[in-house]
Amino acid sequence: MNKSDIIEKLQTLTPKLRKTEAKKLVDSLFQYMVEQLATGNRIEVRGFGSFSIKVRKAGKIRNPRHGTSIDTDERRVVYFRAGNEMAKRVDYKNN
Repeated sequence: MNKSDIIEKLQTLTPKLRKTEAKKLVDSLFQYMVEQLATGNRIEVRGFGSFSIKVRKAGKIRNPRHGTSIDTDERRVVYFRAGNEMAKRVDYKNN
């Protein structure tokens, strides 16, 4: 599933919503999420999961193909943790 699939599904679920409006809505939602994460805020969607920022320490990484090591700076990465409801539905073995 990609962004255009989400826009199409939103449009089919809400027939009065035009495709351009659905696209603007999805784009605005994703933009708002990016802005919140960029400022260090956590995003939690009950039943789905939460997005947060984790800090990766500076250190050395190794390229196994060439055997060279590179120093990396500290960086921030997006971390997603699935909510209980989503985790249960995805883990079909336990359903």
